[in-house]
Amino acid sequence: MGLLLVLGAIYAVLSAAYRFVVENLAAVVAVCTVSGLVLLLGYLSSKAKKRDEIAPGRLGVQPTPPPLVEPRTADPERIAPAYRRGRAPAPARWVPPGESVTVQGITIAAGRFYLGEALFFEGQEIDRYVINPKLSARTSRPDVAGDSMPYWPSYTDVTPAARHAFLDWMSTGRRDDSYGIGHVFVFFYGLEHRLFVDRDIASAPDCIAEVERLLARRVDSGSFQGYGRRFVDIARCAAGMPLAVPQPSAERSHSPEMDIPVRLHLGRRLAQSSTILSEDALLWVLALPDMYLRTAAVRCFDEFVALWHLRFRSAFPEGLNVTTSGNIDLRYEAASRAFRVMVDGPHRAYPDVAKATTSPEPLRRLVQECTVELDGFSRLLGRQPEARNSVQAALLLPPDLVSEIGFDALHSFGERLSEIMGGQSRASTTMGTVLRSADFDLPENGKVSSALADQLGQVLDRLDIAIEPDRRFGGAVPQLDDQIFLFKAAGGGPVDPERQAYRSMKAQVEVAVLAAAADGDSSSDEMSRVIAGIRDGEDLSAIERARLIAFAVTIFNNPPKLSRVMKRLAERSDAEREAIADAAVAVVGGDQNVRPDEVRFLEKLHKALGLPKERVYSELHRTVPRADEPVSLSVERREEGVPIPKERPVAAPIPAAAPSPVIVSAPVPAPEGVVAPAPVAGIKIDAARLARTQRETDAVAELLANIFEEDTTPAPVETPVTSAENEVSFEGLDGPHTELVELLELKGSIARAEFDQRARAMKLLADGAIERINDWSFDRFEEPLLEDGDEIVMVPHLRERLAELRETTA
Repeated sequence: MGLLLVLGAIYAVLSAAYRFVVENLAAVVAVCTVSGLVLLLGYLSSKAKKRDEIAPGRLGVQPTPPPLVEPRTADPERIAPAYRRGRAPAPARWVPPGESVTVQGITIAAGRFYLGEALFFEGQEIDRYVINPKLSARTSRPDVAGDSMPYWPSYTDVTPAARHAFLDWMSTGRRDDSYGIGHVFVFFYGLEHRLFVDRDIASAPDCIAEVERLLARRVDSGSFQGYGRRFVDIARCAAGMPLAVPQPSAERSHSPEMDIPVRLHLGRRLAQSSTILSEDALLWVLALPDMYLRTAAVRCFDEFVALWHLRFRSAFPEGLNVTTSGNIDLRYEAASRAFRVMVDGPHRAYPDVAKATTSPEPLRRLVQECTVELDGFSRLLGRQPEARNSVQAALLLPPDLVSEIGFDALHSFGERLSEIMGGQSRASTTMGTVLRSADFDLPENGKVSSALADQLGQVLDRLDIAIEPDRRFGGAVPQLDDQIFLFKAAGGGPVDPERQAYRSMKAQVEVAVLAAAADGDSSSDEMSRVIAGIRDGEDLSAIERARLIAFAVTIFNNPPKLSRVMKRLAERSDAEREAIADAAVAVVGGDQNVRPDEVRFLEKLHKALGLPKERVYSELHRTVPRADEPVSLSVERREEGVPIPKERPVAAPIPAAAPSPVIVSAPVPAPEGVVAPAPVAGIKIDAARLARTQRETDAVAELLANIFEEDTTPAPVETPVTSAENEVSFEGLDGPHTELVELLELKGSIARAEFDQRARAMKLLADGAIERINDWSFDRFEEPLLEDGDEIVMVPHLRERLAELRETTA
C-alpha cells in the first residue's frame, strides 16, 4: 500500500513538471540560453588570465629567484642570485671588526658582515647574507625566535620583523643566545664568503675564533655544529694553521666524507712513511664513512681501544703498509648554497687516505673480532654498570687485556690472597673466606653453585694460583665452610683429570682416606703415608703431584660419603667387585693394628658388593703384615739378584687438622729407583716387585676412580656438577644420570645431538640414559621426566617438583 502511494506521488510531480514546461516553453529556452552564455564568458576570461601569467616566463623572467648559481663552468650546484628589477645593485663592502655602522636606526659595532646591496661571484649576484640598509626593518614585534625564517634564510627575503631581530642580535655583539639559529646562519654565511670567495686569508684567525665561539654557545643546533666544525677545519687548512691531533672516539659524524682532521693527520704520517701503526690504523678504520661500531665497542670503548692495540700488533707486527692514488683535495661547499670552491693550502702536498688503494677490510674484520671478545663484558655492564672494575668483570675480558690495562679489583684480590697465604706458596683456608676476599656475592641460600666455583677458579687462574678441590679438574664443589687448599701454580695449575696415571693415583688417595676414616680417627701417620705415596707415584708431573697432595689435605678431614660409594657398587661386575674389595682390604690391612670399626667398614663394603662376609677375615689375615717381614702387596714371585733396598727415614707426619691457614711443605721428589715407604716404619718394598704391583693394580685403580670420585667428568662452566647434596636429593640416580638431569633442569631443553655427546662423555648410552631417568621419574612423580625428539625437553612442571624434592631432602 505504501509503495503505491509513493509511485502515485512521483507520477503527480512528473505530470506537473511536464505541464509547466509545455505551458512555459519559451521562457525555459530563454533562461537556458542566457546561462550558457554566462558560463562561456567565464571560461574565456580564465584562459586569458592564465596566458598573462605564463607570458613573463616565456620572455625569460622568473617570478622568484632560482636556487642554484650557474658558474662559468656550468656547475649546476651553484646558487643563483635573487631577481632584481631596475638598476644594477650597488656592490657590498666588508665591515671589519671594530667599525660602527647604523642600519635602520640600530647601531652595530662588532663588524664582520657585508653592507650594501649585493655581492658578485662568477657573474652572479648574491644578496642573501648582505645587510641592505634600504630594506625595511620596521616592526612592533621583532621575530626573535626566527619562526618566520626558512631553513636557508636570506636577509633580503625575510620579513621586516626577522630583519629587525637580526640587527638587534648583531648589535649585542652576537652574545644573546635567545635568538633563533636562523639569525646565526645569516651571519655565518658572510664569514664563509669572506674566507673562501674573497680569500682573505689574513682574516682567517679572526673568523675561526668567532665561529668557535658561536659553536661553544650554540650547542642546541646539530646543523650549525656540523657546518661550523667543517668551516673551522677547512679554514685552518686554507690558512696553513695546525689542526688538533684527532683522538679515537666512539662517536662519529654523519658526514658522507672522511673527517678532515683524520685525513690531514694520516696524510702527514704517510708523507713520512707508508707504514702505519695501530694508533693510526684505528683512526683510519673509525673514520671510514660506512664504519659503525656495535654496542659492545661503544659501551666499552676504552677496553676496545686497548684490545685493538694488542690484536693489531699481533696481526701486523711490522705495521700496515698503505698506498694512495693521490693527494688531499678539499672543496668547500657553502652552507648558504651560494658557492662551491676548491681550497688551496699546504694540505695538497699530503697523500689522501680517502684515496687509499690498500683495502681496509682487514681492519674492519679486526674491529669485529675485538667487539666479539668484549660482548660478555658489555652485557655485564648493561645489567650492572657499577661492576666495571669488579673481579667478575675481569673474567669476561681476555687475559692479555687484563694484564695490559691492569685491573684494580683483581690486583686487590691478589694482595688479600697473599695475606691469607701468609706470604707463602700454599695454604689451607675455607671457601667462604676466599669468596669474601674476592668480593663475590655470596649465595642467599648458602650453597655455592658450580658456576660460582668455576668463576672463582678462573679468577685464581689469572693470579697463577691453584685451588683444590677444583670442579673443572674432577673435584667437588666446596661449600662456604668447606676446607680448600691454595697453592701457587702457573695459569692455575691445569691438569688432565682423565689421564690414566692421575686418575689411578687419585683413586688410591680416596680409598686410603676412606679406609683411614673407617675407625673415626685419621692419624697423621696415615696422612704421611698417603702423601709419601703421591710423591713416589710414577708418571706424574710436578703439578699433578701438587694437586693430589692438596686433594688429600682437603678430603682427609672430610672423607667421601660412604653412602654414595655404596650406591655405585651395584652396577659393577663380579670381577670389578672383587677388585674393589681387595683394594680396600689392602689399605686397612696395611696397619698392624686393625680396629673393629675398620673391620665393620670392610664387612659393610663386602655386603654391598655381594661378597661373603668370611672373605673379609681371610683376606685380612693374608694382608696384615708381621713386624719381621716385608709387606705383601701381591702374589709373591721371587727373582734372583734383586736385593731389598736399604732403609730410609720415614717422612715426618703432617698434622691432620691445623688452624687456617695451614702451611704445608712443598713435595720433594724421591730419588729414582726408591719406592714409597711401607705403612709400617722401617719396612721397605722391593722396587721390581712394586713395579709389578703397580701394573697389576692399574685396572683396579681406574675402576676405583669411577666409584670413589666425588664428582663426574668436568664440564664447561654452565654445566651442573653433581654435589653430595644434589645426589641425596635425586636418590636412586647415579652421578652421570644426576648430572644429565641437572643439565636439563638448568636449560629446560637441549638438542638431541648435544645430549648424545654428553651421554657418551659419561660412558652412557643416550637412549638408555633417557629410559633410566624416566623410570626414576615414574617411581617418584608417576610420569616421565624427559620428552625425546629432535630436542630432549624436561617437562616444565616437573622442574618445580625437582626443586621441591631437593629442598625436602636437603
